[in-house]
Amino acid sequence: MHYGIRLVAVALLALHIQAQATTALGEINIQLYGNIVDFTCVAEGSDSDKTVSLGTWPTKQLNTTGSRTQAVPFTLKLTGCPPGAASITFSGKADGSDSSLLALNDASAASNVAVEIRDRDKTRLALQQASQEVAVDAEGNAELSFYANYIATADNPQPGRADADATFMINYN
Repeated sequence: MHYGIRLVAVALLALHIQAQATTALGEINIQLYGNIVDFTCVAEGSDSDKTVSLGTWPTKQLNTTGSRTQAVPFTLKLTGCPPGAASITFSGKADGSDSSLLALNDASAASNVAVEIRDRDKTRLALQQASQEVAVDAEGNAELSFYANYIATADNPQPGRADADATFMINYN
């Protein structure tokens, strides 16, 4: 057993000496590379502070848990994006009963209601989850389509103002 360890050590020393012999003394081969880009993917002026009106709905439209109002379409237009694809991640105060939904803000009087954000194919887009990607065109522009609606988080929601606040982060690849 002692011999085996000594032979391995001698073999490793021989390999180390051979590896050093193939590189000239003092010469080190290192490649450093990267890109400097002039892209700043931003929301088009009016979309950086967007308001989406979800309308006025009677409580009977939302009388049972999971009931939804009609989905309202909205878009976010991006400019100055690098080539490739872009997506959006929404964040905000999560609803207490379902963290994928956007809770109403403190100024709202309605209760047992949240806002559901949906991706372009109308599937639920949970908070903190990236949307489906869209291609960035040759000019660096992209347009992402979404939907939003109210959803009852419990039976018999109470009426009142129902506002929610979300922020979004632009992701690009």
